[in-house]
Amino acid sequence: MNRIIKFRYWNTTTNQMVNNPQMPHKEDWTIEQLFEERGWVWQQFTGLLDKNGKEIYEGDIVKDEIRRWEVCWEQARGQFMRKALKAKVPLSERQIKMYKVKVIGNVYENPELLNK
Repeated sequence: MNRIIKFRYWNTTTNQMVNNPQMPHKEDWTIEQLFEERGWVWQQFTGLLDKNGKEIYEGDIVKDEIRRWEVCWEQARGQFMRKALKAKVPLSERQIKMYKVKVIGNVYENPELLNK
């Protein structure tokens, strides 16, 4: 199965979510340095869609039938996870369907949603 690789970016200067921004060309700079200079926090698409067909990205806040979770990347496991308090659960298409998971916001524009 092929997964679409794409990103969106939170611009910490303008406090706006940006899709596919124009990248400046600078010789010998890493991608991390370019994002840091621009004040961008990048978030990768998980390859999954919520129950309404909305793309799920790192930093999204998702809600199942019981609780709210933040979507994050777990480097040690090499997979996307749903994180609430100290619990982390793998994020999978099966769970999204079974628990009717939907995106309700993201940690940059709606951080208060994690406290409810």
